[in-house]
Amino acid sequence: MREGDDVLTSLAGTGCGRDSSAASGLKMTFWGNQLRSPWRAVVSSLVWLAVCAAAAEWPPAPPLNESASRDVGLIPPSIAGEMIEPRIWRLTFTYKPDRPVRTVALAASFNSWNKSALLMKGPDAEGHYTTQVELGAGTYQYKFVLDDQTWVQDPLNPAAEPDNHGGFNSVLRVGKLASLTESNGQVGDGRIEPIGLVHQPSQAQYFQPLDGDEVEIRYRTLAHDVEQIAVALRDGPMCEMHSVLEDPLFTVWEAHVPLPGGEGGAATDREVEYTFVLTDGATRASDPMTYKTKVEPGTIFRTPEWARNAVWYQIMPDRFRNGSKDNDPNPVRPWTSEWFTPSEWEGKDGQTFFKYFVFSRLYGGDFQGVQEKLPYLKDLGVNALYFNPIFQSPSHHKYDAVNYLHVDEHLGAPGDYAEVAASEDLLDPTTWKWTRSDRVFLEFLKAAHAQGFKVIIDGVFNHVGRQHPAFQDVLKNGKHSRYADWFDVTSWEPFQYNGWAGHDSLPVFKKSADGLASASCKQHVFNVTRRWMDPDGDGDPSDGIDGWRLDVPNEIAMPFWAEWRGVVKSVNPNAYITGEIWDRADAWLDGRHFDAVMNYQFAKPAIEWLFNKSKRIRPTQLDRRLAELRLAYPAAATYVLQNLVGSHDTDRVVSMALNPDRVYDHENRVQDSNPKYNDAKPGPEEYQRARLLALLQMTYIGAPMIYYGDEVGMWGADDPTCRKPMLWEDLQPYEKPDENFVMTEQLDFYKRAIALRNAHPALRTGDFQSLLADDRADVWVFSRFDARERLIVALNASTELREVAVKLPERSPQNWSTVFGPSEYAATLDGKNLRIKLPPIGGVVLCASN
Repeated sequence: MREGDDVLTSLAGTGCGRDSSAASGLKMTFWGNQLRSPWRAVVSSLVWLAVCAAAAEWPPAPPLNESASRDVGLIPPSIAGEMIEPRIWRLTFTYKPDRPVRTVALAASFNSWNKSALLMKGPDAEGHYTTQVELGAGTYQYKFVLDDQTWVQDPLNPAAEPDNHGGFNSVLRVGKLASLTESNGQVGDGRIEPIGLVHQPSQAQYFQPLDGDEVEIRYRTLAHDVEQIAVALRDGPMCEMHSVLEDPLFTVWEAHVPLPGGEGGAATDREVEYTFVLTDGATRASDPMTYKTKVEPGTIFRTPEWARNAVWYQIMPDRFRNGSKDNDPNPVRPWTSEWFTPSEWEGKDGQTFFKYFVFSRLYGGDFQGVQEKLPYLKDLGVNALYFNPIFQSPSHHKYDAVNYLHVDEHLGAPGDYAEVAASEDLLDPTTWKWTRSDRVFLEFLKAAHAQGFKVIIDGVFNHVGRQHPAFQDVLKNGKHSRYADWFDVTSWEPFQYNGWAGHDSLPVFKKSADGLASASCKQHVFNVTRRWMDPDGDGDPSDGIDGWRLDVPNEIAMPFWAEWRGVVKSVNPNAYITGEIWDRADAWLDGRHFDAVMNYQFAKPAIEWLFNKSKRIRPTQLDRRLAELRLAYPAAATYVLQNLVGSHDTDRVVSMALNPDRVYDHENRVQDSNPKYNDAKPGPEEYQRARLLALLQMTYIGAPMIYYGDEVGMWGADDPTCRKPMLWEDLQPYEKPDENFVMTEQLDFYKRAIALRNAHPALRTGDFQSLLADDRADVWVFSRFDARERLIVALNASTELREVAVKLPERSPQNWSTVFGPSEYAATLDGKNLRIKLPPIGGVVLCASN
């Protein structure tokens, strides 16, 4: 045990729903931050006394010699590099298009694949475009983007990896470190390898201001290369760091460090200067770099408290419930009709199912229907609703908005949209009015809020539909339009423009390095944002939406989103902002942009463990990947991430189980990428695995999100089949009743799993510790705990009954009761081990009790 463990464990109690064992060591407490409960503030101060002392000299030890780490590594001829400071290189990218182009941009993993963030200069006399980037050691992926829409590999770089969209990304490995797959370090040999040292104070995962005049500081070394690390503040303490993650290549170290000269709450604007002291064997040296960063008022990253307790439910309005026949489109598809069977009007013009009449279907779902089913959602246990786009649009999905100002007539009450829209000036909010459909939605908000629901809607501010009034004005008036600078027009004569993903039906807004190129377009988006967050404009946002989900936000440069966040939080500080970011989202979750993202990075390893067969990862791999993700983001973000598995953009969860061993959201569109995809109804094992994954969602850190219908057993391939109309018991029998019915066993499981989460605060806001990752048994066990209760979650992905012995931390509770799972699988204590029996493809949740 490390110094300080006894302090932590001596504070532990033994109660479920009362005081319970809270921690067993420093590794268990690396989640501490502004979310810490009061007991942890006490613990933090006691531990600080044990591991922090004044730094008498500066620097505290001779700097480490890192001359050998200057090598930029093997980079392609299209890139030149020079070291500008230790472990940082300035890289010059060069590209020569094979045809005339207007623009060339560099989009990469290091700029969140934003095709507007790095426009390359050129062409020069030889037709080359160039740009410069400063990067640390590591592996990156990139592409060149021509004319804002054509993505191409680097022709001079043979290193490439699949981009999951049928093509390849070019791969860049910077520094000698990028060629290593495991550490060659040896603890105690006195040799410290400088190429593994990383600390980037501009990134939240390395430097995070906390409440109570503390900062959370992390540092990375090669694995098993250093015996001890301390962080030393100039004119402040030197604090021992502890290991919070180790994989074959790296060790991550962490400390919570008190700031000198503070008055409390980290409210004082001050510059912090610090370095790291590394000890291994007889060697004691400082990091070659001294780091400086400013801690300013308002830099503490806070996210809405309610979002930590959210259980999300995603709804595509047209497909959830038809509550009013008065607003039905013509024609409306019968709700209970068999999905693949055409209606009498479908295919008469020569179209086929996938080309394209299925995409034109409208089923008549509306907000009257959602309001009617609020009791169903309440009974299910969810308390936060995310709606796909709701604004006026001709499509079922409504990502082709005709007007951000008004709710679609078929979702509310038809008849007055055209008249109202004709009287409005998009650039003058004082002219904006409310339609009958808008008022239906506002009444729905009132009813939802009254029943305890939070509601967010889709913000699609990257593109609109062709019928949008601004685009129609451009079509009519050309370059003389008031909105001529809104859209990415590539030619006025003949008129040509860029559409999202190459679709002419979705004209994109013109971009700049700072976001939206048009000042009036940006202001329009800001005004729209305020309109739906505080509809009556009285300064009280309780009558408005509770936040936004942002569609393809990475296609608009980050400065725009930082400014937009300011608008949102000025209207409602407790509003929630989540972005559709499919990759790691470190840059977006820094306190300046989003509160959260749709956490596809949770879904990927969870599915690879629970669903895959030949490509199944082991519990130890799952454990490590999720640990890396927890360390990547500030805890304020991690606790409010939308932990989804499937969505309107993927195949259904249970169909993922029926089609294992694929890259996530890849080869799942029957019509164009995988004719062999099995789109039949899955069997009992697939549903059982989906239920086990739901249990993981409900017990893991972050806010679980359910895609409508998963809880009743809906299945299907990616778009369009993942968007079938919701199954309802009162509408049964459906056509093909042997396949289309509410699966009560599935629904009952979801209700119980959600009820478990809602009953135990530790599952929502408590800390996390991995207790066991047993590759042989295919079992993963972890603990969730806070000052009042401790729970153990044990999950078995194998098809066999398992019994595992879980070593409990010192002074853990001795009595455990089963709060979820079959009672016959109760745990027994055997010395310091808790013996847990687990059903096949199942899980058990235990709670400490007296």
